[in-house]
Amino acid sequence: MRTVLRLLGTRYGIALVLVVVVLVVVGLGRTVLDRDEGKSANDGLGPTVAAVPTSADPYASLGDDGVDESANPAPSLSKGAADVSTVATRFAKAWLRKPGISGDQWRAGLKPDASTELMTDLADTDPADVPTDTITGAVQLQSLGSVTVAKFPAQGGTIVLELQAAGGRWLVTSLDWETA
Repeated sequence: MRTVLRLLGTRYGIALVLVVVVLVVVGLGRTVLDRDEGKSANDGLGPTVAAVPTSADPYASLGDDGVDESANPAPSLSKGAADVSTVATRFAKAWLRKPGISGDQWRAGLKPDASTELMTDLADTDPADVPTDTITGAVQLQSLGSVTVAKFPAQGGTIVLELQAAGGRWLVTSLDWETA
């Protein structure tokens, strides 16, 4: 008997006693609460409250007064206006470095497809500083709602254009060069 008491006094003995106590409490709890098959486990604890129906969106009944970002309406273009791919390709080809062309001639080639803001940004650009003279692949278009991004693989990098529909036609609003 003394050996059993000495064993129970160690941390292993205390752990064993706690495990036995937990098992007894869980076993008694299941026996008492599950004795009637037709009743719920909560019946022994008091009255049951009916569940309140909920929806996946708790604010669905309030309506939506925000912008629907899931629908990207097509931009309004004039009849006969060039599509985004045509405008982007025409602008990218006009932007390429061409030896012997003046700055004014170069900008005149860009102007029909560029926004006023972009032309202002390009006012002091020297066409000799354009980093490429060759487009090496087909345009890749990505529609982002009211903006379309056009990427042209070129010798030494990628030409990145942003286009927006304005005044019934597509205009290039931004120009970027990504070095390869």
